[in-house]
Parts: sequence; structure tokens; C-alpha cells
Amino acid sequence: MATVEPDAPCGLCSAPAAPYTCPRCHRRLCSLRCYRAHGSCAEAFYRDQVLEALRAERSSARVPALPGLRDLREPGDPARPTGRGLWVHLSEAERDGFRRMLSSGEAAALLPQWRPWWWRGRGRVEELGDGSGAEEEEDEEGGEGRPGPAPPVPASVPPLSALRAAPPSPLVRFQLPNALFGYAFALSLHGGDETLLPELPDAAIAASAALRDRRPFASTAEALLSARRDARAAGLPLSPLGDSGALLAVAQLLEGRDSRDPGADVAAALWHLWRLLKAGARALPPPERSRFRGARRKVGFLLSWSRGATEELAQLAREAWGVHAEVAAEEAAVAEIREGLEKVWGGPQPPPREGQADRAPWVVMEGAEEVFGGPQPAPDDKGVRGRQLIEELD
Repeated sequence: MATVEPDAPCGLCSAPAAPYTCPRCHRRLCSLRCYRAHGSCAEAFYRDQVLEALRAERSSARVPALPGLRDLREPGDPARPTGRGLWVHLSEAERDGFRRMLSSGEAAALLPQWRPWWWRGRGRVEELGDGSGAEEEEDEEGGEGRPGPAPPVPASVPPLSALRAAPPSPLVRFQLPNALFGYAFALSLHGGDETLLPELPDAAIAASAALRDRRPFASTAEALLSARRDARAAGLPLSPLGDSGALLAVAQLLEGRDSRDPGADVAAALWHLWRLLKAGARALPPPERSRFRGARRKVGFLLSWSRGATEELAQLAREAWGVHAEVAAEEAAVAEIREGLEKVWGGPQPPPREGQADRAPWVVMEGAEEVFGGPQPAPDDKGVRGRQLIEELD
């Protein structure tokens, strides 16, 4: 409000002195109270102020706030790197710790829980747990970890006779569980994020020799355990499903959820994998697309074979359940032994021996009778025997 001569009366309350005037109607006013009460001018003024503030907020919202937040730190703190440049600023110990988290699967616990579309629980080896059902109740009540929507089943699949004239080898059936392991492993490893191309389909190829080259298998167990070894040999992290969980996925896919069409889940998985391989090839330069095209042809062949092999799928499912049960039992035994050792040690690592704190806790000198940097313990030492058993099972 602009000031005027102090002897002018107030235009609202008739006060003898009105030192202010409204910038809109030029009425003389004595105070802020009279200004707010003198009508539409005040309302229009405040409305204009609000609109102006909203316009300023919209224009400033286009500027990302994250750079400013990154700069917020306590006085005297050194600037911390962010983004892709963070790795080069980590110490070697921090890098080793992160690698261990990836290889052991501990990093998966830091990610949001994800359930694949074929998930139906722990299945036939649920009795290996504590039987409380806490995990299933948490999933149902909390709404977390519910399976996502299933990929579509292909509407039409060419018959196998259209792809090859000669009948297929009886060993072709064992290619299917190997390829399904690669699919389930890769999808769970990347949390079902189909935008991670070509990494997701590339992990499926790395874990499945059936997708990479001509690799015959003589049994379902050989096909599944070979895929598990290949995934480790490729340097890929442990799947969030775990070893037995990835085998469980193959068994569930082979068994299917629809009794009217037991092969529907296998067809949906293979068709999904085919499309992921096609999208992954587009993300690569032309010279590197050949292995994706070769894997896609094998997936198409297995898809055509599976649609007419209902009895073979049922047999493969029974065999995959058996492999899963054996591996799950081994995992439970290893976990029990490890838990017992950690109770004895008082932590995840054995305590160093007196005078040998600088030696590696599990070093065995080649050609010398030394374990833990000292004489080899007696064979009945439960700690050593437990560790040897863990190494054999791993």
C-alpha cells in the first residue's frame, strides 16, 4: 500500500488519520485490518500472489533437486562421489566386500522381494523348514512378493515336423530343463526387469549349454546340475531364488499350473525367452547377434517339441522334483552345520589361534601338515570335519 498524507480520513472506518492507500482502488486506509476488510481488492491481491507463487513453483520444478540434495552434508565433510564414479573411490576392501555380497547372494536381501509368475510356494519340500508358514502368511497379508502376471501362451506353434523331417533324438527332452533353468535363473537374477538388455537374455545363455551349443544330456539331473555349474563358471552372482529355488522353478514350470493344459507354463516360458532373446539381439551390434539368433532357434524348436509331448513333460517334472529335493536337503544340512559352527566360533568366522592372528583362518599349506597356520588337528576335531563337509557340499 502506498502512503499518502496522514491527515486523510480512512475510507472504511472514517478514522481521522489514514496514511495508506489501496494500490487498486486508491481508497485511503488506516491499517492492515481495514485493508483486509475493504472488499474484493484484498481478495484479488492475495489471489494474484498465490497464482504467482504457483507459476514460480512450476518453473522451478523443472530443475532437478537431486544435485542440490547431493551437496547437502555436514560442514567439513569431504565431498562424496555419486553415480558411476563411486566404484573408483571405493577401497579394495570395500570392493571385495561388495563382490562377496554378490557372489554369496547376500545382496539379494537388500532388494525388494520379487516372486516369478510361476511361483506357487516351496512346494513338496516345505517340511524342510520350520513349518510355521510365516513366510507365506507375510506374503499374503502384507501383499509383498506376490507373483506377477504370466506371459502369454503363443496362440499357434508350428508342428515339429515343419522344422525337421527326421524324428528327434530321445535325448532332446533333456535339453528342455537345461534351457528352463537358464530362463528362470536369468529372470530371477534381474528381478524380472525386461528392460535390462542384453544382460538378462545373455545370462540365460551363459547358464544353459543347450542354448549355447550342441550339448547332449543323458538325464534330467545332468541337465540341471550342468546349468548350475555353468552359471557359477560364468561368474554370475547367486540367483535370489538360490540353488534349490532355481531347480524348484524348473519343476514348477514343467508340472504346470493348469491341469487342462499341463504344457502351458512351459510354452509361456519358452515364448517369453524367445522374445527376450529377440529384444536382446536388437541391443547388440550386428556382429554380436549370432549367438542370440542361434539360441532363439533352439528355443523355437523346444517350443514346438513341448506342445506335443505331454507325457514327456510329466516325466521331466517328476525327475526335476527329485533333483530339487536332493539339493534342498543338502542345503538344509549345510545350513545346520554352519549354524552349529558359528555358535561354537561366536560369529561367522573362526577365532584366530593365539600367536597366529595374522594368518588366514582357513589356509592349508600345500605339502605341509598345517591347518590354521599350525599342526593339523586330529581327524575327530569337529570344527575341521565340519568345515571339510561344508567345502565338499559347496
